[in-house]
Amino acid sequence: MRKVGFGLSVFFLLLYLGSHWLPEGESPPAPETESAPETSQPGISPETLSALASAEKKDLVKEHTFKSGDSLFAVLSVLGISNGEIFDIMKAAKKVYDLRKIIPGQKIKVFLEETPKAVGTLLYQIDPFRSLKVERSENGFQVVEEKTPLERDLVSHNGEISDTLYESARRSGVPPEIILDLSDIFAWDVDFSTEIQSGDHFRVVYEVFKNQDQILRTGRVLAAELINEGTAYRAYHFSEDGGRGDYYDEKGGSLKKAFLKSPLRYRHISSGFTTKRFHPILKINRPHLGIDYAAPYGTPVMAASDGTVTFVGWNGGHGKTVIVQHRNGYSTLYGHLSSYGEGIRKGKKIEQGEIVGRVGSTGLSTGPHLHYTLMRHGAPINPKNADVVRGEPLPKTWEAPFKEKVEEMNRHLNAGEAEKDRV
Repeated sequence: MRKVGFGLSVFFLLLYLGSHWLPEGESPPAPETESAPETSQPGISPETLSALASAEKKDLVKEHTFKSGDSLFAVLSVLGISNGEIFDIMKAAKKVYDLRKIIPGQKIKVFLEETPKAVGTLLYQIDPFRSLKVERSENGFQVVEEKTPLERDLVSHNGEISDTLYESARRSGVPPEIILDLSDIFAWDVDFSTEIQSGDHFRVVYEVFKNQDQILRTGRVLAAELINEGTAYRAYHFSEDGGRGDYYDEKGGSLKKAFLKSPLRYRHISSGFTTKRFHPILKINRPHLGIDYAAPYGTPVMAASDGTVTFVGWNGGHGKTVIVQHRNGYSTLYGHLSSYGEGIRKGKKIEQGEIVGRVGSTGLSTGPHLHYTLMRHGAPINPKNADVVRGEPLPKTWEAPFKEKVEEMNRHLNAGEAEKDRV
């Protein structure tokens, strides 16, 4: 039995040596086990890592849209760029833009040099209007900020008003900022809080600026029409010397008047002009010779016309009040203010549209609103009866080019007449 046991031991020893013996200098093979693919890395999202890793190695132009968790350092590292070169790029760019401030959605395009693998040019989108260009040179990386090339185009909209101008125009696709501009253009002729009626119409032509067919921003309103209770108002933008320009009617008359129809840009009237009104605090009927404009606390209040401030302070039930004296015996009162405009004091000369205060609820008031009264020779009058004297008309020397502009804009305004829909 001892011989059999010894023989088996020798057999197994030789079998073990035979299966593990290797020629001198060679190492045993590594065990064949499946390793899980790397799905995460500091400074880069799993989606980015997967996308960059699957790209063909021969592709020398890489584009990437940053996702949450990405960093420029990690993205360039995956592309095989050395740490030293990445630091050089970020250091050079910091003078113009800090590339550590990566925002999801921003885009990068990298042009790689094949041998050795290095960055030739890097383009980084800072925002829709600007990009950063990092380019290799003999003296290191040169960095400049470039503006996105924009294409100017014209857009027209029209529609019938069924509730408010703002809501109806939004439903027809007009951007909010264009609607606000539209209300400002006709601010001397129409009070959009009280005078807009269901069935009124609007048409507007305005600029847009695009890049690759994507609208990045809107520009100026170039022409507009508002039909209010059967009366048509038209406005045309015209610049005499290529500057800011102004708005005129079809004959070149200025749209500006001595008084704005409303002292608030964001308007909603709570009670109109009447000779008798039940006061909510005093609980008595008394004349309400003005207009109450309900508006959010802090809404800017504008001077209705040029003039001189004659009173700033507490004025009984009107609370904090500003009174402005205008030409031809007119004056305006702005009451229930929460605060006064910057620099507003007695004796200050102000211009139409300048901020005299902000909406509040001081004095006898149940909530934030503006009390506005227009007076002539000290007696309150209906604001609708204010002076209609307009501003300076367009000089006759500009009549010919203005006429051409009107004809051009009328083609745009009239183009959608047949497509006018109720909105």
